[in-house]
Amino acid sequence: MNCFRYMSLALALLVASAAPLAAQYDSGTDSHRTRLVPYATEQAARERSLVKQRYMQPITEWSRVDNSLCGEYTFPFSWVERQVFIRIEGVGEPYDLYVNGKCAGGSNNGFAAAEYNITKLSREDKNNIELRLRDADKMAKIECFARGTAHPVAYVISQPRVRVRDVAWRTDIGVGGVVNAHFSVVMKNETLGEKTSRIYYELFVNDTLRITGGHRDVVVGMYGVDTMRFGATVADSLLWRGGAPQSIILRLKNRIAGRDVEFYEFPVALRQLECSNGRYFVNGEEESIVWHDVLPHTTTDDLAALKASGVKAVRFMAGYVDDALLDYCDAQGLYVALTAPINSSLSGKSRKRGGNPSNNPQWREEYIGRVEQMIHTTKRHSSVVAYFLADDSANGICLYDSFLAAKRISGDRAVLYFDGEGEWNSDSVLKK
Repeated sequence: MNCFRYMSLALALLVASAAPLAAQYDSGTDSHRTRLVPYATEQAARERSLVKQRYMQPITEWSRVDNSLCGEYTFPFSWVERQVFIRIEGVGEPYDLYVNGKCAGGSNNGFAAAEYNITKLSREDKNNIELRLRDADKMAKIECFARGTAHPVAYVISQPRVRVRDVAWRTDIGVGGVVNAHFSVVMKNETLGEKTSRIYYELFVNDTLRITGGHRDVVVGMYGVDTMRFGATVADSLLWRGGAPQSIILRLKNRIAGRDVEFYEFPVALRQLECSNGRYFVNGEEESIVWHDVLPHTTTDDLAALKASGVKAVRFMAGYVDDALLDYCDAQGLYVALTAPINSSLSGKSRKRGGNPSNNPQWREEYIGRVEQMIHTTKRHSSVVAYFLADDSANGICLYDSFLAAKRISGDRAVLYFDGEGEWNSDSVLKK
């Protein structure tokens, strides 16, 4: 198998086209993460609203000016001495981001979420946002699917200089069925000195029954990153699985120098997943999962109808999938597979020079970037149990390396590619 793998990679390099890409994958983006919204009070965090609040402003109105989408946000006095980020998703076209006329970065992937630190470009009161759409034809070879109308989903958020960078959890079922939940809170220091953050945490069932709680201090060096970890033992009746979507509540509070600076609340779906030889095991029990393909702009009503008809596993095809759809699948107990926004079907199956871009090393970073971005921006959704590398895109060096990159960060989720025709860059799965 290893010999075949290396021979395939070598052959791919020999036959691939050398045509250069017109633009780099992205620039100026912060590290990708699943959506994270800070709140100013514990009560606001409990409501988990995505409407305008003290530390978050959605940009809901966009105007089209030539080849740009323009919006605005307000920088209040309460954001002074804090960091400011914008999260952009669903543009549907490659773009460059400008804030008050200055470039903050950009991306060829106008589908998955990207975040940019716009602190230095922001000013008090009104600020202008401009998404200058790049030439979409340059990405057309790998985006052979309907993009839809460009209508971005964007949030401007404010976090303290010592902030919660990311939150994650995993589940282990031990001897005797004991369920252990492990939580990680990644902290980032955006200052010139060492800082201490005190993180308070609580776990609840049904918003009232407290499982555990406490606090821990995290010392983060200058412009450094550190992780606070804690665990809890929970009843197996609280585990999530398809058709029985149980969840608990995680509440976090970040206190710096005696001041509470941000609050969070997350619905936590705990489940242990194993994928082996085409079989899925959820919490130690086998699940028969057969993927039902749906378009990325499927609605929650569509998903409800599918569930009512007996469908329990959906694969979103290449394109933009709104985070709200994944929230719905978490809550309803639907199994989900996501597909990277890659489809190069119009280039045919040939791996020779000038053929399908999947075997052109010049596209390698674009493919890998899209796959990794998809994983990082959806990894807190327990309904997501598999990732697809692409739709109908032949095979080659770009998809080989994308598979290896995905396996490094996908955790317990399967990494699949049905168009690989039995090649090694797909976990063994049951097909439709």
